[in-house]
Amino acid sequence: MKHVKMLGVAAVAAAALIAFVGVGTASATTLTNEAGEVVKTGSTIDFSIPSGKSAVLVNTIGEEIDQCSSSTASGKTTNEGGTGVAVKGNVETLTWGSCTFPTKTLTVSSLQVNGTGSGNVSATGTFEVTINTILLGSCIYGVTNGTPVGTLASGTFTANAVAEKFPVGSNFVCPPTAVWTGTYTATEPKGLKVDD
Repeated sequence: MKHVKMLGVAAVAAAALIAFVGVGTASATTLTNEAGEVVKTGSTIDFSIPSGKSAVLVNTIGEEIDQCSSSTASGKTTNEGGTGVAVKGNVETLTWGSCTFPTKTLTVSSLQVNGTGSGNVSATGTFEVTINTILLGSCIYGVTNGTPVGTLASGTFTANAVAEKFPVGSNFVCPPTAVWTGTYTATEPKGLKVDD
């Protein structure tokens, strides 16, 4: 069985992965917990897919490539944000379970969110995930710096990322792009939101 490498991130990254905030405007943006306290630098942020939900990878015409009913993303913030200051974080783990095919994260990096209330999450590095399948052969999918990967609002990260095949031109059997979707809930800290 050959390895098929694809984005998952995001996503976990999510997944994975996946709710570290950066601000590209002059507004003051921070992450807060259920008590309304600002999430401090170095704080752990964890996300997971709730029971009954799934992360799904499809090609751009909607044909399913892989589906995972379990996925987690975890990492730490690298600052607290503020007026015109990006609040960013490093994704340390992005895991997958109960998938159509064996699925594993190859590369994780960092994320940021632009905006307040409902923030737009984007990658600030490269994410890659591999699935092991006999159907498509060996493929690599991933996202790179600046790729939008979803939104964060009221403790929920909604993944919606278009991943590209790496390297460009590899394995003609694999679709050139694929879309990763999924809904993740913040498990730490409780009540995580992008403050406005």
